[in-house]
This record gives sequence, structure tokens and C-alpha cells, in this order.
Amino acid sequence: MASNSIPLIDQMTKGSLNQSAPSSCCPAGQLIWGARPSRAQQTAPSRSVEGVRLSAPFDFSENVRVRRKGAPNRSRGGCAPHSLELRRSTLRHSNALRVLKTKFRTAFHRFAIGLALVGALELLAFRAAAQLPTARLTSVFPPGGKAGTSFEVSVSGSDLDDTSRIYFSNTGIIATQKWNQASGQAEANKFIVTIPAEIPAGVYEARADGRFGISNPRAFEVGDRVEAISPATNRTASAAMAMALDSTVNGRVEANASDYFSFAATKGQRVLIECVAKSIDSRMEPVLVLFDAAGHELERERRGGVLDFTAPMDGRFVLQVHDVVFRGGEEFFYRLTASTGPRIDFIFPPAGTAGARSQFTLYGRNLPGGVAATNFTLNGKSLEKLPAQIELPGDAEARQTLATSTLVRPGDAALDGFEYRLRSEQGVSNPVRISFVSDPVVAEREPNDAPAQAQTISPPCEIAGQFYPNTDKDFFRFEARKGDAFWVEVFSQRLGLPTDPFLLIQRVTKNEKGEEETSDVQELYDSTANIGGPEFNTATRDPAARFEAKEDGLYQIEVRDLFNRTERNPGFVYRLAIRKETPDFRLVALPVAPPPANKDAKIAQAWTPFLRRGETIPIKVLAFRRDNFNGDIQLAVEGLPASVTFGETKIDASASAATVMLTASGNATNWVGRIRIVGRAKMGESEVVRSARGGAVTWTVNDYNTQAILSRMTRDFTLAVSGAYFAPLSVEASENKTWESPVGGKLQIPIRLTRREDFNDTVKLKAVGAPALDALKELEFDAKTTNATLELDLAQLKVPAGTHQFHLQAQTNGKYRRQTPEEFKGAEESVKQTEKATGEAADAVKKAKEDLTAATQALADVESRAKEAAEKFAAAKAAAEKSLTDEAAIAARTAAEKDAAEADAKLKAATEAKAQAEKLAGDADAQVKEATKKKEEAAKKLKEMDKKDATYTLYSPPIRVTVTAQNETKGK
Repeated sequence: MASNSIPLIDQMTKGSLNQSAPSSCCPAGQLIWGARPSRAQQTAPSRSVEGVRLSAPFDFSENVRVRRKGAPNRSRGGCAPHSLELRRSTLRHSNALRVLKTKFRTAFHRFAIGLALVGALELLAFRAAAQLPTARLTSVFPPGGKAGTSFEVSVSGSDLDDTSRIYFSNTGIIATQKWNQASGQAEANKFIVTIPAEIPAGVYEARADGRFGISNPRAFEVGDRVEAISPATNRTASAAMAMALDSTVNGRVEANASDYFSFAATKGQRVLIECVAKSIDSRMEPVLVLFDAAGHELERERRGGVLDFTAPMDGRFVLQVHDVVFRGGEEFFYRLTASTGPRIDFIFPPAGTAGARSQFTLYGRNLPGGVAATNFTLNGKSLEKLPAQIELPGDAEARQTLATSTLVRPGDAALDGFEYRLRSEQGVSNPVRISFVSDPVVAEREPNDAPAQAQTISPPCEIAGQFYPNTDKDFFRFEARKGDAFWVEVFSQRLGLPTDPFLLIQRVTKNEKGEEETSDVQELYDSTANIGGPEFNTATRDPAARFEAKEDGLYQIEVRDLFNRTERNPGFVYRLAIRKETPDFRLVALPVAPPPANKDAKIAQAWTPFLRRGETIPIKVLAFRRDNFNGDIQLAVEGLPASVTFGETKIDASASAATVMLTASGNATNWVGRIRIVGRAKMGESEVVRSARGGAVTWTVNDYNTQAILSRMTRDFTLAVSGAYFAPLSVEASENKTWESPVGGKLQIPIRLTRREDFNDTVKLKAVGAPALDALKELEFDAKTTNATLELDLAQLKVPAGTHQFHLQAQTNGKYRRQTPEEFKGAEESVKQTEKATGEAADAVKKAKEDLTAATQALADVESRAKEAAEKFAAAKAAAEKSLTDEAAIAARTAAEKDAAEADAKLKAATEAKAQAEKLAGDADAQVKEATKKKEEAAKKLKEMDKKDATYTLYSPPIRVTVTAQNETKGK
């Protein structure tokens, strides 16, 4: 490794008041980086030194663990894209930490370059996809504001043409377009946002609504403190922006730069500084460094947490903020708060019964009325505790949702719960998530770190415990009779924590000497099932399994964290559920992005549902089944406009996902709004109804084998329908009915294809959604074909009896215009009008120049006659003066004088006529120039409307086939 890597990491970790980004980098050939976004994906490049395996980029704070003896050596992912495994044998060596430090230093520089390249590739993928335009939102800035204020907000992204509003998940937040007073026109992508005072503090969602639908969401936070915008001038400590305590600053970091802020604090004052980024959909991974006025470093926070600072003296202090590897740009936004108000680090227990008022204990800092939590510290900082009576919501809707401002990852999607904030005179605290339970909650009782100290419990129940201190093991015992069955499940990573719970269930017996002996019954590791694919990885490190007692006796459960941290964090809590089997399910709805044109590409796209007239699009619905629920789930869509229909769909008992197809009619009109996807299933004799929660990919990535996919739950699920655009192609069965055939029969289904725009390539349609039809040959339409027959040989395909639903899907290339036909026609008409106006102006110039030539000639003639008349008058005057009595001379003078006067009048008129002709000629020239300019502008606008190459993914509405058994056919 190049020697410059050591100074680089020293600079990163030690800091300097005038710190900036590294000025040099290692050779490209030494770049080693990778990522493992999930255990289901490929392993990144790695190296080994003295038993230590490194896969970079990595995060030492989240992924250190020791394998239990005999435990399978499996990759652990799903929470973070980084991985580090240390074998227990390595940790026994005294030089292990030195090895880690050396490896960290040598890899960090490579990681920095790799991460920067990842960002560039992701941005390229986001902007370069040759698909039909669909609104996608990159950022909203500022990403939040104070309740009770109005302020300017700008949005950025792709295909945001004619964005007319920002759609907020809390409809009380209003955005109106900003108008330019001088031009009297709206400023593109700029809005005045008004947050009413009654809007509660929290993270909501903003979407841009424009010509190409409603965009993917971006987080938008409503706060209760004074807010400001970070200037572009605070790139050095000497130019630090002064910020008040208990205020929030919205900013963006630039590449290779830091932002600096200063604030005043009094001796002994505890200030909590937090830079929020990831939870508001930012790409930034913030680092905070605090200095005193002399430039001495006082505190540092490298992991995006809270910088907890108690002022050692009165004075001003300087804060440096930067991305961990000095990336930057409009996607690297943040909200920085310096607060003396309350912060909750964790709540215990982390769960309660819905609809009940229960006792909880808040642990945190600056808690009003709090007392010292003498047994707990966090990163060497003292914590306080405060008892709180909290009433949990109990209405039917609240019981089935996860209403929280905290970041909810795919693996957390099946939880139910809400958020709690502590209110005080110094402001509202951060949110903490409280989940719902169905059984009594029992607090872990220490000491229970050894079998002999095991805590006795009586299932069904939930144990609320802590992985504290480090290397903590908790033991619980209970009596069970043969045949007793429970579901045993741990919730910890799904509570938003970087933990890796492990469960060991053992039977406890006594030998002839009365000594206790244990025998392993079950070992429970990660829940590896991923029903959302790479784009929405639902795997979790929280284990769950069904336990059935094979004989009467005493059983023991051991719980511990396999990451086996050296960090002592009392906030690493868990829920251990031991419950009777209670089948149930939860649903998540996901927008489906078009597959990449290159079938081997591993792209995951941020996407949003957008329907054109005559178009069908898919919505993926995931079913999180609990406790062996194996029933069918019938899906329906509520809240759709009249012009949009859906194909009735069910998630089969053996499946965990299905696709709902939405179809817009040919006369659909513009519409935007929330829709609700619901699932109905039988639980015994009762029908239960569950509403689907929304989910989405946060950022587009170019290759999910090497880049982490960030996905999360969304606050709602929206749909946009265009009344101005038609789908380039539409395909459907000739009749909307259920097609029927006996087992082993043959079906011929007429299929109709409608082409629009310039999509004339051959279309090859594949049947998707029914596994029995996977072997079916593609149905092909050439450029001239509009009708074909889909032939199903049920015997050859071995299609069993039952109802089978599928849709046809194809991807094809063509040319597409972003403007509507009416707009294009108007642009063509504008070109014709400007050409006509230019011709008329040219004719006017020609005539004006001809008139000017005539006026010039007339003036010359008049000038000549005037000169002649003046000369005659002068001669006549002279003759008359010589002979004052000569009547003839006097008469001649009089006549000459009259002629001269008339000539002067004519000369004046001719001069004025020429001046007027010159003016008209000049005006005509200006008109020609103006007309020519308008013609060129119209021609340019028309040129910009040229059709562009595009790839289009075509879906049909669902086609339903019922295959009847022979005995059913005979009965009919």
C-alpha cells in the first residue's frame, strides 16, 4: 500500500481545525472495495491477514462478532453494506487490535475512492436510463422547516417538467409555486412552503407532482426550533457560521470540503449536537468534530450519532461537519441541530400493549426531571432516566401500522407500533419507536448471566432485555408439557439496532447425582428469508422459529448478541417473544421499475407508479406471514379513479408475493392521489383485512452486487394518471373474461396489440405470473401485426386443475416524444406562423426600401428644382433692384420669389418623406430581425421535440384461466 495512506487516515481520525479533504490518492490499481448489501448477494473482494478477514468498505462499529462454537459460518447482512468477521482465535492474540488498526488504515483510502466511484455510478444510472419519462425526485432543499413558518423550497431530480406542486404526506403542509414578480411567471421547481403551527414535529414525505406523474418520496422534517440555511461561505473555521443553541441549520456539503459553525456555551452547559442525514434520505455519512476557540479538538463523532459536549468554560466553540469520505453535492444534504433540550437514547421496555396506559422508563440526556442512571453510560457519557406513563394508541388502524418518523428498513416492515416524543420547555425530543405486543411484558431481571442464575418465566409472554454489558448472555427457564408449542422470536435489529441476536433452546435435566445437565434442542440464527428480492431485502438478523416440547420438563433459553461488541451500550435492547401460535400477516406494496434493457444488469431503481392512457403497470405486494399462516390472501385496490381498474389477484397459500396490475382506460384524465391495497384472508371462521404499507428503493444503484441498496418503508402509496399521454403500445386479450378448459385441453386466446408513437420493432410477449406457463413460447408480433393467438397446450405444459392468472410482458425499443401531440402540432403551427411573419416582414422591407429609393430620388429632383428656383429668384431680385421702376422686372422677381417658396415647401415635404421612408425601412428591418428570431426560436423548439430513442416495457392486464378436472367437466 502506498505510504500516503497512513497520513490520510491520521488526518481523517485526528482532525485539524483547518482540515480539508485529502489532496492525494492511492494508485487506481490498488483500489480494493466492495459491498455486501445482503446475505443473499455475492461476497465482495476481501483479503486476510493473521486470521482477520476484511471486506471493504466496512464499518468497525457495526459488524464485529465472534462465532459461537459449532455455529455455522454464514455471511451476516441485511442491515449494513459492510462486513467484518473476527474469529475468536484471532481475538485471543494481544496484537489483534493492532492488526485491525493497520488494516483499517491501509483500506480506508481505497474505501474512500471506491465509495466516490459508487456514487458516480449511481448518479449515472439514475440519469442515463433510456426509459419513458417518469418523475423522480433527488432532493428537496431545505429538507425541512419549523412549524408555523413559510419559506422557499427548491426541488431537483429528473423528468420534473412542469412541476406544479409538492405533495406532502401530511396534507396540512402546503406548497405554492414561487412567482417572479418581474416576469409574472412561476419559477421552475421553486415553491413557498407553509407549515401550520399545529403540524406535529416529525418526518413526513414530499413528492413532486408534474407533467410526468408524481415522484418517488423524499423525507421532509418538521421541527419546533428556529431554522436557518447554511451559507456557501463557511468552508473554513475563520468563516464559521454563527448558530444559536436550540436551533437547526439546513445545509449541503460540497465535495472535498467541510462546513464550519460556531456557537456560544457557558461552563457546564450540556449541548447535544446531531447531524441528521440518512434518516432524511441523504447520501451523506456525517462526521462531526468540535474545537475550542484556540483550535484544540474537544470531541469527535464519526458514526453519525450525537456529539455530546459539556462546555469546560464560557466561550465560543467551532464545529466542523463533513462527509466521512468528503463526498458532496445536492444529494448530500443534512439538518444540524445544537440542542440543550431532551434526547431519548432508548426506552425500556421497547414495547407495550396497544390501547393500554403503561409504565416506561426513558433513558437519555437533558431529560427534564430526570435523575442519573448510575448503571448506564453511553460512549463514556452519563445518561439520565425518567419514568413515563404512556398511553398507547389502540384503534384498529393504529394496531396495524407502524406510524413513526424513524427510518424503517424492509426487514422491519412486519412490525406494528408508533413513535413517542418527550415534550419540554426546551423543545420536543427525538422520536423513539414503541412496538406493540399481544402478551404480558416481563422485564429482564439481572443477574441472569449464567444457567444457575436463569430467570424463571411463564409463557406466553414477552421478555424485554438488554445486551448489556458487552458479551452479555441472558438465560431464562420455563416449564413445558409434552406437545406445548410456542413461537420463539427475538426483535432487536428490527428495532433499528446493529445487533445480531442468537437463541439457544435447551432441555434441563438432572443426572443420578442430582446435577443439572443440558441438551441442545434448537439453535436459532438469522431469519434469512428475503421475499422482496435484492431491491427490498426483507432478511433480518432477528431469529424466529416454532418450538414444540417433545416431553414434559424444564427448558432453558439463552439469548446473546453474536456481534459480541466491545462497546458497552445499554441501548442495545431486545424483545424475546414466546407466544402461542397466532397466524397473521402484514402486506407491503412496492412500485415495480421496468427491467433494464441489458438483462444482465443489476440495477435497482428508485421508481414511482405512473399510468398513461391505455397502459397497464404492475404493483408488487409482499406478504409477511406470521406463525405458519398458510391461507390465500385476496387482494383489492381502493381509492382508484373511475378510469383505472385492477385485476383481481390473490397471494396463493404457498406464495409470499403477487403482482397487482393497474390499467388506465383510453379516455383517462389527469389524477394524482393515495391508493390503498388491502388483503383479505380467512382466519378460522373470521375474515381479517390488512392494509398494505408502502415501500420503495431510496436511491438508484448501478450494480447491487457491489453497491448497497437503500430501501425503506414509505408513509403512503401514491399513483399518478396522465390524461395527456397515451402508452406507446397496449396489449390485451380480445375479451375480458375467464378462459376455461378441462385438464389436458387446449386454449386459444386472441391477443390484440395497439401501436402508437414510433414503436415498430418486433414485440415478443412472455407469459409471466403463473409458474405452470414458464415453458410457454413467446408470442411474437411483427411490425405489421396487430392480432395474434396465444395457444395453451395444457397437457404439454402440464397445467394442473385450478385457476391460474398471468399477464403478458415484453420490452421493445422505439422513439418517443416528451410533448403531447397537441403541443407538437402547436409547435409546427408556430413555425409556420413565424415563417409567414418572416416572409411578410421581408416583403415589407422590400416595399419600404423601394419607397425609400423613390423618396430619395424625389428629394433629389426637388432639391434640383429648388436650387434652380432659388437661382432664378436671385437673378430676378438683382434685376429688380437695378430698375426699381421696371414693372416687368418687378413682376419677374415676384414670380421667381413665389416659385422659390413653392420649391422650398416641396423640398421640405420631400425631406420629410425621405425621413419617413427611412424610418419605415428601419422599422421593417427590425421587424425582419424580430420575425427571424422568433422563427429560429420556434424551429429550435420544434427541433427539441424530435423523438428520442427509448425502451418501453409493455404489460397486459391479467389473463385468468380456469382448468377444470375431468370429473368436474363430466358433472357439468
